[in-house]
Amino acid sequence: MNIDKNRPVYSLSVEEFIQLNKEIFSSISESKNNLTTPSGEIMNIEEAAVFLKMAKQTVYSLISKSILPYFKRGKRVFFRKEELLSWLEKGRKYTKEEIQSGNFKLP
Repeated sequence: MNIDKNRPVYSLSVEEFIQLNKEIFSSISESKNNLTTPSGEIMNIEEAAVFLKMAKQTVYSLISKSILPYFKRGKRVFFRKEELLSWLEKGRKYTKEEIQSGNFKLP
């Protein structure tokens, strides 16, 4: 739908207003979907917890035990996405078939 950009909102019909809102929300949704993170992205504690699907307190616990790779700047804790992915992959368990056939890598 093409609506004149100089036209005041109050002059739109209900149908035009609804269509305009749909277009706006659609473009916002597309913008959010385009914010996919590069592999070298730096994440804070909240983002890392969401990424790992863990509670924030669990992430802090793993940090205090030096299990999770992280770095600090001042009092703030940060993570690299690629390091978290690598950490997750190191915890992979092999199937019996992979072990019997020898199709696995030792750490």
